[in-house]
Parts: sequence; C-alpha cells; structure tokens
Amino acid sequence: MTNTVGPTSQPRVLRVLVVDDAPDIRALIRAMLSDNEGVEVVEASGGEEALAVVAADPPDLAVVDQNMPGMDGVTTTRELKALNADVEVVAFTAVPGAERQFAQAGATRHFLKDRFGDLVGFISERAASGR
Repeated sequence: MTNTVGPTSQPRVLRVLVVDDAPDIRALIRAMLSDNEGVEVVEASGGEEALAVVAADPPDLAVVDQNMPGMDGVTTTRELKALNADVEVVAFTAVPGAERQFAQAGATRHFLKDRFGDLVGFISERAASGR
C-alpha cells in the first residue's frame, strides 16, 4: 500500500518588488494588490536599494521604473538579472520607447504607467499561476 499523505503545503505567495522613486506610485501598486492574498509587495525607492533587497531576500518579480535618481531602470534591470537571474523583471514607465532597452537588459514585459490595471492584472495572473 502506498502512502499518499505528504506534507501539507501552503499556497505559494508571489513576492513582488516595486522599484520606483515616487512613493505614491509604490503606494498605489500596493493598494491595488492589497486584496490579493497571493501577493506580497516589497518596495525600493531606487536601483541601489533594489539590489540590496534582492541580495537579502530575492523576490519572484521586480517592477522597475525607468527614470530614477542614481541608477536608471535599464541599469537596475541589468544589475538585478546579474545578481539573480531567476528574478523576473518587468518595466513600468511613464514614457513609451524604452521597451527595447529594457528587453535587452533582461525585462520580460513593459507596462506604461497610465495602464495600472494592465500591470496589476499581470501580477495577479502570475500569483494565480503559482509563478
């Protein structure tokens, strides 16, 4: 007889790092995802802080702004991927046109800031799929 009882596994929570120098943008993303128990949001106000977060406790997904003081979003993406290739990075920018640079740096998607719903939907789908 085979024992089919195994350890009980908790539902996987998608850990999302939001990297943006604008506190209101970070707060809005956090608020829009607050009802989703499958998502944990952590924040960084810039690229250097994001690298420290990833080094200490890597997220599953990083949402990265382009225009930030210090390290820009494309450089942040490149550095995050070099530090931990398993972290999926998506760009979240106010101005179109950086898609190619972000893709070359390792980002898988690009969302415009006037389309918050698209980003939140993408994150929610990732959480639901267990990725």
